[in-house]
Amino acid sequence: MSGHVMATTTITRIEENEFNRTLWFRLPADLKPYILTKGFVGLDGCSLTIGEVTDDEFNVHLIPETLQRTLFGARQVGDEINIEIDPQTQAIVDTVLRVMAQNK
Repeated sequence: MSGHVMATTTITRIEENEFNRTLWFRLPADLKPYILTKGFVGLDGCSLTIGEVTDDEFNVHLIPETLQRTLFGARQVGDEINIEIDPQTQAIVDTVLRVMAQNK
């Protein structure tokens, strides 16, 4: 991650249990090709693994250590979060899309 904010998103819902916290975020349409299940995303400067992706949301699962060492333990539904796409994912997706467009 480079630390460059590409967009912002909001927390849409939070699911909690005694072992972890799952934060769901609005999926910005222009970043949708780069948000992939088991891929990586930068959220408020933290590189996190993406859990699930739907048509308009994605989530991350946070363990107690992450919740303690970041601000995600205090985040609430509606909070605005900075988002950065993993540059390797972006390069791969953009290359595949370009090659596919050339082969039409």
